[in-house]
This record gives sequence, C-alpha cells and structure tokens, in this order.
Amino acid sequence: MTGFYWIASYPKSGNTWLRLALRELVQPNRRGGPRDRVGFAATASDRTDIEEALDIESSDFSRAELEALRPAAYRAMAAAASRPLYRKVHDARLDTAAGPLFPPEVTLGSVYVVRDPRDVAVSWAHFAGMSMEAAVAMLCDPAAILLPSPGRPALAVAQRLTCWSGHARSWLDAPGRPCCLVRYEDMLADPAPVLSRVSRYAGIAHGAADIQRAVEMTRFDTLREREIAHGFDGGQAGTAAFFRSGRAGQWRTALDPLQVARIEAAHGEMMARLGYARGCPARC
Repeated sequence: MTGFYWIASYPKSGNTWLRLALRELVQPNRRGGPRDRVGFAATASDRTDIEEALDIESSDFSRAELEALRPAAYRAMAAAASRPLYRKVHDARLDTAAGPLFPPEVTLGSVYVVRDPRDVAVSWAHFAGMSMEAAVAMLCDPAAILLPSPGRPALAVAQRLTCWSGHARSWLDAPGRPCCLVRYEDMLADPAPVLSRVSRYAGIAHGAADIQRAVEMTRFDTLREREIAHGFDGGQAGTAAFFRSGRAGQWRTALDPLQVARIEAAHGEMMARLGYARGCPARC
C-alpha cells in the first residue's frame, strides 16, 4: 500500500501548468492522454476512476452519496498501488459524511498552488465564458461547487470549492504533513527553483538539467504555440484558449473598482497571509 500526493488549487491558479512541468520530469517522452490532456496526475474527481476503484455505477448514487464514497475509493486505489500516486484536486479539503475527503492515512503530501484571487477571477471568467461579475461572485461564495459544464460529458464528479479563502485555508491548515505552498506568481518569475522544491517535496527524482528542460518545455509561449497547433481541451468554454495570457496583474485593467473591493473585502486576511497586497484604496 502506498498513497497520494494531492496537487491542489482553486481553479485557474496554475495547477495545469505545474502538472505539465512535473510530467516533463516523470514522463519526459509522453504527451497528453485521452482523458486528461496533461497526461500526469489526473483529476481526483475522475468519475471512471472512482467507479473502477469501488466497482460501482456512479449514476446510481446522489451527489452527497457519491462524495461520501470518495474516501473509500482513494483507500482502494492506494491499496492497489505499488508506488506513489499523484492527483490533481480542485476540491476544498473538507470532510464528507464518511470522514475526510482525502484520508490522512493515504496522504503522502499536498502541493497547494495559489494565485492572486483578483487574477483568478479574470482567468475564470474567460475560461468559463461568464461575466467578471459572476466570476467575482463565485470566488466569494462559501457554497461554490464545481459541476460539469453544460453540454460537456460529466467526466468528473461534483467538487465543493467553498470561497477562495475557505479553499486556501482548508489546505494550508490541514492536519498532518504541512503542504508545499506554491505561488503562481513565483512560478512566473523564476520557475526552476519552484519546480525543484515541489519535486523534492513530492519525491520526484531530478537533476538540474532535468529541471531546466522541464522549464523550457513548459514556458507559456511554448504551451500557447502547442495549443494553437494541436489544441488543448482543459474544459474551457467554447473556443476559448486555455493558455490565454500567462501574466500576473491583469485584474488591474480587467476588474472595476467595485469588483476589486468586493474581493479584497472578502479575502483580505488570506491575501495578506499569502503576500498579496491590496490594490483598492480605502474609499472603494
């Protein structure tokens, strides 16, 4: 029996980018697979994986029942594995009716990727094809839940997000081994040391040349060119680009003062904890 490294984040915080870089270390010659175009650390909410682990048909269960089955599915996967497992997570680290969603006894560690919530709102609006106002409201909603997009197959089960602060708090303050915290903005500024630190934490063997190669292979411009040439289905709405901008601070021009103020009022404490300065004057 082994266990999981959870690569967790609120949506649109750099999770895919980090997993692509880690894939270059773990599977340097592999490209995307059929269910997860990243090809490494598939989503923990994958419906088929849960069904296969427990030999169930997920459509026979309600949303709440299915959530309560997930811890058992992870225990079963860990029991059947002979080496560490890696999974992408957008769920907040919450309890289910059957105990912790991510059982401590099969958790080897957690990498938590965080991004300025004001930029998350901008990125999520483009990704989901919704207004900035709706995206801001989602980040501030303690009952927010991630559901399959209309018109797309339900490949994943529902994922409870809570609000942006609640999501971050659920991972940062979870008991057990402290998580490896990664700021999206630090990955942008100097990705090599961030990738090396994550790899050490997650037990992924690497050398300096491996890190440099992974960084070069996953530079934003490279990923953008690859998406233009071959496409990249990350679940985005319509024909929206998945690798859209890759810059920090877009909220300064994309959000209006009231939207900035709403995010900062709701999440100021967690923003300060994570090193994100307020940008809205007190009068907002």
